[in-house]
Amino acid sequence: MAGGPDPEPGRGTLASGGPSLSVVVPTWNERERLPALLDSLGFFPGGARTDDVPDEVLITDGASTDGTRELARARGARTVTGARGRGAQLARGAREARGEVLWFLHADVVVRAGSVAALRRAFADRALRACGVRQCIDDGAPIYRLIERAANRRVRLGRVYGDSGLAVRREEYEAVGGFRPLPVFEDLDLSRRLRRRGRIRLVDGAEACVSSRRWAREGPLRRTVKNWILTGAYTLGVAPERLARYYRPHPHAAEKS
Repeated sequence: MAGGPDPEPGRGTLASGGPSLSVVVPTWNERERLPALLDSLGFFPGGARTDDVPDEVLITDGASTDGTRELARARGARTVTGARGRGAQLARGAREARGEVLWFLHADVVVRAGSVAALRRAFADRALRACGVRQCIDDGAPIYRLIERAANRRVRLGRVYGDSGLAVRREEYEAVGGFRPLPVFEDLDLSRRLRRRGRIRLVDGAEACVSSRRWAREGPLRRTVKNWILTGAYTLGVAPERLARYYRPHPHAAEKS
């Protein structure tokens, strides 16, 4: 059963007058990974409010059983709980978030220092509707550098997958109808609709470093080819509900289920 958001107030708009920014993170059994993301955002109770710290972090949880929600609340994040499914979770989080800019991040990333400030500067330009950030992967193997470059090129073409950190002006997000409750490709679906309204930029000063766990389980080459095949099938009109069966949850979550 869906739960409402925590009642405590968010951090509000910064005194600098820059656009307020909410980070929205979908989770399912991410207690081990979430602290690193919150640390990289500089977000903890009583922390100083600066241009490089988000105004709020909202955790949209899919009924975790490992204490994810409790950890998030202890760290000062707001939480909302409901049925699991990334599209539905992201839509719930966006509805409850308070910022003028919404930045959607996966729980298994850490962000480079200066990323939030870079996004605030970018969105000070009212012409910017949506953007992605540079991707890095926490593995030194050369193949991951190729995957990173491909991800950054996709953003420049207006296709922002979840691990490229889509950031969007709230009014723009609402104008295109927001995330749909799709089990997979909810990110590609939304970025397509955003792209019809204007260019999606890559913000160089912001970077999200992604865990390699998704590639490591199947092997980076095999996983990448599999992703290409599934993306192609989706582009050709295969229903996301059919494609979802070929996606497996991350290993940590699977162990907790």
